Amino acid sequence: MGANEELDELLPSTIKEMIGKQIIIKKTDGEEQIYKVVSTQINHSIAGKKNIGICLGKSISPDEIPAGSIVYCYP
Repeated sequence: MGANEELDELLPSTIKEMIGKQIIIKKTDGEEQIYKVVSTQINHSIAGKKNIGICLGKSISPDEIPAGSIVYCYP
C-alpha cells in the first residue's frame, strides 16, 4: 500500500490499467524483482489523496519489501 501524488488526479480505472498484470519492485538495496499482480485496490483518503494497494498473493511476504522500496510498471 502506498501513495503517489502524481496519480491523485487520475481515475482509478486509469491507475489500474497503468499498474497492469506485473510490477517491478526495486528494494532499498538496489535489488529488483518482477511480481505478478493478483489484484489492486484504490482508496481515497479524507485528505483527497489516493492510496493504492497492490496484492501480490502468497508469492511474497510484506516483510520482504522494506519501507522506501519503489514500485514500477512492468513494460
